Amino acid sequence: MTGDRPATVSAEADARANLVCHGDNLRALASLQTTHAARFRLIYLDPPYNTGRRLDHYEDDRAHADWLQMMRERLVLMAPLLRPDGVVVAQTDRHESAYLKVLLDEVFGRRSYVTTIAARMSATSGYKLEHAERTLVKNVEFLHVHARKLRLHGAAYEEQREWDNHYAYLLAEDRKTFRRLVEDARVTAWLQAQGLPVRQASVPTLHARCAEFQCWVLTAADLICRSHTAPVPARTSWRDGHLLAGEMPGSRVVEERTWQGQRYFLRRTSTGIDQLIPLSLKVRPVETLGGDDREALTNLLGDWWDGFHLDMGNVRLEGGVSFSRGKKPERLLRRLIRIFTQPDDWVLDPFAGSGTTAAVAHKMRRHWVAIESGPQALTHVVPRLDRVVSGQDPNGITRAEDWNGGGAYVYRRI
Repeated sequence: MTGDRPATVSAEADARANLVCHGDNLRALASLQTTHAARFRLIYLDPPYNTGRRLDHYEDDRAHADWLQMMRERLVLMAPLLRPDGVVVAQTDRHESAYLKVLLDEVFGRRSYVTTIAARMSATSGYKLEHAERTLVKNVEFLHVHARKLRLHGAAYEEQREWDNHYAYLLAEDRKTFRRLVEDARVTAWLQAQGLPVRQASVPTLHARCAEFQCWVLTAADLICRSHTAPVPARTSWRDGHLLAGEMPGSRVVEERTWQGQRYFLRRTSTGIDQLIPLSLKVRPVETLGGDDREALTNLLGDWWDGFHLDMGNVRLEGGVSFSRGKKPERLLRRLIRIFTQPDDWVLDPFAGSGTTAAVAHKMRRHWVAIESGPQALTHVVPRLDRVVSGQDPNGITRAEDWNGGGAYVYRRI
């Protein structure tokens, strides 16, 4: 931070510093044109959803045409601030989602549209049950993603909770032979202890019930495999008379080969060559609620993001500030920033709210600009970022990012 927080700072200082702009975001975006043109790798906006309600910290009830004009003016000013390889992510709900998508197409180009992510942000429980007979209650919000030249800086994965029964084989420790997974004495014992038949069809139930089996799977993931047709380079390069030491199709012998630095475990079948793919390729760090990342079985994440409704019960604690009906979980912003940016990239949030984007970007060693017009710029954003800088914010993604404080920012009144 900047000590006494001067009312204005030089354009040169603004261009280098993390920045809280307090004032109308139309004026703030206009002022950034000379200092931050083509600067931002990610622009995340969480504008008013236009739900027709008066909320604690802002009014969310505009005429539809007024809302469209308000958003169009601001999107037009955001476009020059985006890097050629930058990404815009706009979050909203069903009230204006379709219209916001059309506006983004208009400003950034329809060909820049990447996808719309559906994020589960609330559960069907509590007071929502009172409306169950009158409407379909809200569970998801939508994140429209636009990029003229998309470049992902990290694929996103989610925890795989159900067992994939294709993983039916177990390599020997020396990787020279294999047997069926259910032929392993440990697996057999766990199945019997659960009262399950000793067959592959029982393994998904075993995985769901038995914590000991789940732990073993992670330690043995290099040996647990599924069968898959060998890739073309392997088939064309290794189909010769001595392949797999002349073993007959159907034998339990495996031969390890290397192709362009990639290891392959191959076996002969009656139709050719199969590859055994280790489960360890699916073991990666995954996010946990308010804690460290942990190793787990994973699936590649698509455009359905489940689980953020679980964050909402404690989101009021994040950053030490409460922001009713407007605060997003730090874990959600962390995922977006991990996918679309790298350390030292710049992130812009023109509707900063309680300062979540800036707090997460700071903990993740990104540069950022946050714009907020309301009094919460001083009552929420500044105190929250002060705690981040001083290392006194223990919540959110702090542990996951091993954040202990540091850095600085400038406060600027527009």
